[in-house]
Amino acid sequence: MGIKSITPSQVLNSNGDPTIKVTMVAENGVAAYFTVPSGASLGSQEVAQKTDGTDSYNGKSVNDIIKLIAGVVAPKFIGYPIGHQSDFDSLLVALDGSENKRNLGGNTILAMSGAYFKLSAKLSQKPLWQYIAEDRKTNPTFPRIFANLVGGGKHAPGLDIQEFMIVPKSIKPIEAIEQIVQTFHTLTTIMVSLYGPGAQLSGSEGAIAPIGASTEVVLEALSNLNAKNGKTFEIALDVAANSFFDGKNYNFEGQSIHASDLLAVYQGWDSKFDIYSIEDPFAEADLEGTELLKTMPKDKKPFKVIADDYTVTNASLIAEFSKDKLFDGVIIKPDQVGSISEMFAAIDAAKQAGLDIIVSHRSGESNDDFIVDLAYGIGAAGIKIGAPNHGERIAKYNRLLEIQYSLNSSQEQLDSTLELDQKPAATPIDSVGIKTATMAKPTPVEKLPTEVATAAPTEAVEDAATPKITASEPIVFASTPAQPSVSLALPAQPSEVSQIGAVPAPVDTEMAPAEPSQPMTPIISHVVTNPPEAPMPTLPKEQEMPSGSSIKNATIALTPIARIAQENSSTAVPPVSGL
Repeated sequence: MGIKSITPSQVLNSNGDPTIKVTMVAENGVAAYFTVPSGASLGSQEVAQKTDGTDSYNGKSVNDIIKLIAGVVAPKFIGYPIGHQSDFDSLLVALDGSENKRNLGGNTILAMSGAYFKLSAKLSQKPLWQYIAEDRKTNPTFPRIFANLVGGGKHAPGLDIQEFMIVPKSIKPIEAIEQIVQTFHTLTTIMVSLYGPGAQLSGSEGAIAPIGASTEVVLEALSNLNAKNGKTFEIALDVAANSFFDGKNYNFEGQSIHASDLLAVYQGWDSKFDIYSIEDPFAEADLEGTELLKTMPKDKKPFKVIADDYTVTNASLIAEFSKDKLFDGVIIKPDQVGSISEMFAAIDAAKQAGLDIIVSHRSGESNDDFIVDLAYGIGAAGIKIGAPNHGERIAKYNRLLEIQYSLNSSQEQLDSTLELDQKPAATPIDSVGIKTATMAKPTPVEKLPTEVATAAPTEAVEDAATPKITASEPIVFASTPAQPSVSLALPAQPSEVSQIGAVPAPVDTEMAPAEPSQPMTPIISHVVTNPPEAPMPTLPKEQEMPSGSSIKNATIALTPIARIAQENSSTAVPPVSGL
């Protein structure tokens, strides 16, 4: 099977900037597309991203690149056989001929490489994650979600720290995502109560950007919410120190400090708020910061150190830095290196070095959810997908849910809609090996068993472009905890039952009076419309806050009467009397 057509187009990413989308069609009509993301915070050794540099879109248009692909690159690959990723990518890199892909652009190469890889997966009639797992010989595992709830740096105005993330301990998407959403909304309410309605405005990754907040106010709020909920998540930071390093010092929260001072700040945060990981704690060009990382105890670090700008999804850089064991994990972003094959080489280098692999989105995203299947397929330790806000981020959250539903919902639906004489040999959770991670830092994430790669049945697929591995999908209407959910699912056909290993109930051949069929619409009393909102969280009373609380100080600073009272109480001037 070969490539029939390649169609490049200019589309907009989530920042409203142009990017490249390539749609590739096989000779049998099956099609796949790939949309290239782009980042705002860049490492110096990322591959070149090519744009037109004209007045169109303030120099960011890619119309000339589209013409280059259509007129020069695409014709060379018409008829090229599907399923030879390494050779395909090697030809693209050779066609570019430069060290950092400046001739074609890393964005051009990734658009072609990604579309080709996704087309190969579709033609295999397997879910993308399963195609990846079989191709890379990996054990699929749900990654821990690194959810960016508060943004700063180059993603949003205000805070110097770029990302304040929570990392649920559960790796089950259904549980983790619910916790992320609830924490996000509660945290937003707290920030609004402190800084006004403008605190709910969001940055480029969907995280809120509370103007006027300090780092410790945000960390204390997250820490308090975690304690209230039984410490079911951990706190992680993406400092992106490149963004506030001036070549010598770090301009952080109004002060100019050295790397040693910044490390002391991190250690103070860890002692107060129990930080799980810090990404890019120092600028990649800061030699003092690099030396400080070398002096940190390898087995007793106060927090995990994650590399992004240092390693930029480059296998050689990952191998080089791993010699000194500076990092505990690396970020993987396909657009940093330019091709799918080179991305997998970086993943292999990280695995060989024993590093956590965290697959990541970029600030400029699309609804392309490739990174979710990638993270699950390779068994990554984590995935960064932003806040549960903005459509391009929600697409990633929903894809995680879809994968879990596809793995464990088929048998559950059959048990609830068919009266089976024989109980399946394994429960849905056992059959797909979904586990709840309770790892304490810095214990690595537990892996799933190898049997997960064979979870998909051999059901014939009606549309080869959309492989499915489930029998039927329920429609669940929203409900409050006090009222049951209403699930509508059509009974699976006997052929579907046999394909997933269940035994159908025996059929009575004698005629029997027809029983009234179950209604196919939910009982109205069970459907909740406009459910009451959860009680709005409130700040603790001032007397309940510990001495030195950042939130207490912020509350006083933002309340005029309280601020004046505090100022009066701290001065030696006697009160005015006799008026």
